[in-house]
Amino acid sequence: MALLLAKRLAALCVLVSALTGCGSLSETIRYRLTVNVDVDGRLVSGSGVIQVKQSDMRPIFGSMGGAGSEISGEAVMVDLGSHRTLFALLRGPKTGFGDLGGPAWMLFHVFADLLKGEIDPLPKVRLLIKRRPHRVLPLDVIPMLVHFSDPNDPKSVVQVDPANLRATFGADVALREVTIEVTDDPITRAVETKLPWLKTIQGQLDGSRLHTGESFANELNAYDFYRGPNRN
Repeated sequence: MALLLAKRLAALCVLVSALTGCGSLSETIRYRLTVNVDVDGRLVSGSGVIQVKQSDMRPIFGSMGGAGSEISGEAVMVDLGSHRTLFALLRGPKTGFGDLGGPAWMLFHVFADLLKGEIDPLPKVRLLIKRRPHRVLPLDVIPMLVHFSDPNDPKSVVQVDPANLRATFGADVALREVTIEVTDDPITRAVETKLPWLKTIQGQLDGSRLHTGESFANELNAYDFYRGPNRN
C-alpha cells in the first residue's frame, strides 16, 4: 500500500512539473519600473525590470489548490548625486501590510481597468503580455521609497515621502513621476553594487533576527531590496 501511494504521489509530481513547465499552471511577466526625479532643474531617472511568476494550482487540485506569485528582481535605484541614492523597494508604501502593494499586487491593480473581463490570474497575465501597457503610477501606489543616511550602515535607513522629497533631500529635489511598463527586457541585477552588505545581512536591517516593529530599520530586510533564486 505504501509503495502504491508513493508511486501515485510521484506520478502527480511529474504531472504538476510537466504542466507547470508548459505554462498551463503558471505564467511569467516582466515589467519595468522607472522613477523620474527633478534634481536641481534637471531630470534624473532610475529604472529596473522585475519579474512576476504567477501560478494557479486549482486546475489540478480544485478548491484545495491556490494561486500565488514568485518575485524576481530588485529595488529601483536613482542616483541623486550629492543628494545620495533613492531606492524604490519591492513592497508597498506602508509598513505592516504584508504583500499588499507589492510587485504582483501593483501590476494587477494599476492595470485593473484592462482586466475587467478576466477573473483568474493566468489569463490576466497573458492579456497584459499581449497588450504591453504603460502607465504613470498613482501617488498612493508608488512602492516604498527609502534612502540611507550612511550607505554602509543598514540601520541608517530612512523612509521618504514621495509627495515631499524636499523634506529629505532639499528644496531642489522633487519626484516627477513613477511609471510602469510591461516588457521582456532582462531582470535587473545591480543593487548589491550600491549596498554590498545585502549579501550577508541576516534578519532585519537593524540587526535583529525578529520583526518587532520597534524601529523603521526593523521593518525592513534584504527581501525588500532583492528577490529571486537563492534570495527568498
